[in-house]
Amino acid sequence: EPGWEPLPVQYTDYAEWQREVLGEVSDPQSLISRQLGYWREALEGIPEQIALPYDKPRPAVSSRHGALVPFFLDVELHQGLTALARRTGT
Repeated sequence: EPGWEPLPVQYTDYAEWQREVLGEVSDPQSLISRQLGYWREALEGIPEQIALPYDKPRPAVSSRHGALVPFFLDVELHQGLTALARRTGT
């Protein structure tokens, strides 16, 4: 079993902070209600699907099954990508 120190903040702390900052959805004046209202209005009427060209026809019913595409990175490229991610915080 790992001997990790307990974290100073737990998920419940984050949830409580978020509720304090954003407010409750049931309060129409809360920040969260205003943000949700903005996005509902901004996204109203957009199509569920965008007609993009596909390499194969879309099935009538989505199976939600993806595919696996194996690929390999050489050590130098992997190290470069790792360094880039660390520098950019991604």
